[in-house]
Amino acid sequence: MTDEKQPVEYISYNGLGRSPMIWGIPYMVGLAIMCVSLLGGMLLGTFVGGLGWLFALVGIPLALFAKMLCTNDDKAIQILLLEVKWSLIKAVSGNSALHGGTLAIAPTTYGRKLKNVKRYFETTVRG
Repeated sequence: MTDEKQPVEYISYNGLGRSPMIWGIPYMVGLAIMCVSLLGGMLLGTFVGGLGWLFALVGIPLALFAKMLCTNDDKAIQILLLEVKWSLIKAVSGNSALHGGTLAIAPTTYGRKLKNVKRYFETTVRG
């Protein structure tokens, strides 16, 4: 017999990182798709007419896309949104053309604080 202790297991930790889903669609994504398509359909139906009500059906293919995207990973939409965000930042910033198509991000505040700017122009004493 060995006196080894069993590792402590926490059962609830496995499910805490998962997002809640309804019919395989993350809850908040499904709610956003439903609200945007229904409100858009209602507004377009009111101001445009009968064809505007069809905009409410736009949510169906979007919901099917979200379900297909989240079959293996419930965080896939968040990852997709991060990729889109950084692609837009890269396209809008204009710095990638100067640096070979890359976007460098540094955790510093170059030139945003006056004390850092003054530090660059100070004369250094070498002894």
